[in-house]
Amino acid sequence: MYSLQLDVVSFLRDYWQQQPLVIRQGFLNFVDLLDEHDLAGLSELDEVDSRIIQHHQKQWHVSHGPFDDFSKVCNGQWTLLVQGVDRYIGDASELIEAFNFVPYWRMDDLMVSYASPGAGVGPHLDQYDVFLVQGKGRRRWKVGKPGNHTPAFVHPQIAQIEPFEALINVVLEPGDILYVPPGWPHEGVAEENCLTYSVGFRAPDQQQLINALPDIFDEDNTTNVRYTDAARQHSDHPSKISRSEITTLKSMILDVVTQPQWEQALMRLLSDQQLSTQTPSTLMQCQQLAESLDNGDEYVRIPACRPLFSDCAFSSEFCFYINGEAFTYGGENLEALLILLKGDPINNIFVKHYKPDDAFFELLTTLINKGYWEQTEDF
Repeated sequence: MYSLQLDVVSFLRDYWQQQPLVIRQGFLNFVDLLDEHDLAGLSELDEVDSRIIQHHQKQWHVSHGPFDDFSKVCNGQWTLLVQGVDRYIGDASELIEAFNFVPYWRMDDLMVSYASPGAGVGPHLDQYDVFLVQGKGRRRWKVGKPGNHTPAFVHPQIAQIEPFEALINVVLEPGDILYVPPGWPHEGVAEENCLTYSVGFRAPDQQQLINALPDIFDEDNTTNVRYTDAARQHSDHPSKISRSEITTLKSMILDVVTQPQWEQALMRLLSDQQLSTQTPSTLMQCQQLAESLDNGDEYVRIPACRPLFSDCAFSSEFCFYINGEAFTYGGENLEALLILLKGDPINNIFVKHYKPDDAFFELLTTLINKGYWEQTEDF
């Protein structure tokens, strides 16, 4: 649905994590996937992460959803921001798919913002890559050089920096895109009522990776080695830990992360999207699925569901992960499985072309019963 007008090879070589880029008409004839009323409706839901940032009477204010009364929080220059819109709207999930030249494990979510004239969140830095897609209206963006930028403490919940010298100063119109790498200061100000779609990416830091360590011992066949010191020498002080003892303890930790189980725990961590799924009221049987496809039904991934797999051999069967959960495929039609994971619809045309085996149908039945795949309403 969304065809990105971008030379991906040149972009990854010359711009990705190196310098910003303005992509004029990155989406030709761009049509908004929602309007401000739809966005406000999402912000009324308990499970949706939303906030409104106001600049009113020279003061900054932040209000968190869910909202049931907008009259008090939409004064002055204000911006409504809603996270994870791709979880709730299929078209939003399709918009992110236009950027899948960067793999799923680096993708975060789609944040959509609606801003009144003159509104923005101020000059700031992000520690992640972002593509800013302009919807209806126009917004002026400024981007400066990375460096030591002074924080501006305007509000406890708003991380701004002091104004910066702009290298890029442009007005984006519907379908235009601005790419901003991590650490590059930027600021967007609405020139009129406008919608902006922020396609964000994530990059785990060391602390997040360390958080995966406890999960290693949930994997099968993990060896949990205890410290031993059978050749202990007399200590010259009871409070002292020797350098050799510290080295041994560090090597025990390093041995853990070199186990194959570390890679499996890592895959669980990277695939965990905190998806909220709805399982069908009646569990499907494999034969029912085959009959349903024969009757013309179609099945697709739920919005924001992005499976991960690795070329590391965790087992003799093909293994992939969804939302922190491992699945295996023991069949022989790997081509059909990869098409499934890529997100193509599964229908009778797919069945006739790829001829999936019984193991495929068993796996897809499980994914449907888990709530990760669902039947389309119209096909």
